[in-house]
Amino acid sequence: MKGIIFTNFADFISDSFGLVAWQNVLDDTALDADGCYVGTMTYPDNEFMALFISACTNCQRDAVQMQLEFGRGLFPILLSKSPEEVKLIDNLKEFLFSIDTVIHVEVKKLDPEAQTPSLHCTQLDEKTVCLDYLSSRGMGYLAQGLIEGASSHFNENTTIAITPSESPEKFKIMVHFI
Repeated sequence: MKGIIFTNFADFISDSFGLVAWQNVLDDTALDADGCYVGTMTYPDNEFMALFISACTNCQRDAVQMQLEFGRGLFPILLSKSPEEVKLIDNLKEFLFSIDTVIHVEVKKLDPEAQTPSLHCTQLDEKTVCLDYLSSRGMGYLAQGLIEGASSHFNENTTIAITPSESPEKFKIMVHFI
């Protein structure tokens, strides 16, 4: 997982729950990197998951709630680092369709070994987009939080429903435009 996720998760925990909470997360987690991360580096997924589980415990949040909250706050940060053509998008629907076709393509150009989740978008009707999420990390609720952050950014009213599958790697995310 890219270091930008680690550094922003540290900031999220520190800003939302305090520096003591982040220090407790670090103290309770056996880490290879000792809690020092560089945004452009890649770190083992299991290290992030250990931090995440510790943060849920220390901050008294369940995993779903923590992913949603982190995703909402992470969206504007990731958007600011997106390619210029993505920053020019002015609506949520177009943005959703650009995730796999533009954003993840650019990430892989910068880092061919990057393991981005797959978000296949389908327009079901005029007001509904379905995203099929697939990732070995199984962080579908983080994706939902990111979409909620995007909805807020584009000032669009939506309802977002997520349905896990039998596999922890797959989710169906329905975005209904109100």
